[in-house]
Amino acid sequence: MNPLITLILCITLLHSEAESDISFTYGFIGRLQSNPDSLIELSDSSVIYTRDNIQINVGYANNTIFYSIYVDSEGTFMLTYPEDFSDISNNQNQPDTLYKTVLRGGLIDPPGYETFYLINSSTPLTELTNLIGRYDTAPEKGKLKLANRIQAQIDTLDPNIKGELAFIPNRLDKPMVGGVAFRGDDEDHLKDGSLTHVCTGSGGIAFQKIVLNHR
Repeated sequence: MNPLITLILCITLLHSEAESDISFTYGFIGRLQSNPDSLIELSDSSVIYTRDNIQINVGYANNTIFYSIYVDSEGTFMLTYPEDFSDISNNQNQPDTLYKTVLRGGLIDPPGYETFYLINSSTPLTELTNLIGRYDTAPEKGKLKLANRIQAQIDTLDPNIKGELAFIPNRLDKPMVGGVAFRGDDEDHLKDGSLTHVCTGSGGIAFQKIVLNHR
């Protein structure tokens, strides 16, 4: 390979690593009606069915802010975490890493694509949360316009849409619960509080989009 090209590639890699300044861990867990006694790990494009139960667990630094946004099969936006905007930065006297369940529940009809946005930010996303707050109380005719604006705001954070380097989430070597890796016979078993992946971002934003195929 041309030495100049090699040097450019090395500089690009080092630059992207240097910009990797924020990350969070997460676990997307499913309990399916077809096998309710077991838990499975869900990922982008997983197929699920009505009344299947899902749970999203996250771990993030207490000096950052985490947002979980759910868009159901009919395109309705819901901010599932944080539930209280007034408490959004009240992480003083907390552990260095916070572990939360940001969504839990069963899927209802109609089927379609269920979209989940997990966003970790070093600063409050005030415009986004203000739009969602207005959306929650808007009449039906106003929701569509606000939904378009909310989606546009989300898209400004998505590195795949912005054309920036998107860090591919990595699977943890061992599942974790509250920051503690499983040991012994349980090391490959999922539990309700499991964290299975780490998502790394840059520029103060770590962003993960997961779409489930609800049939």
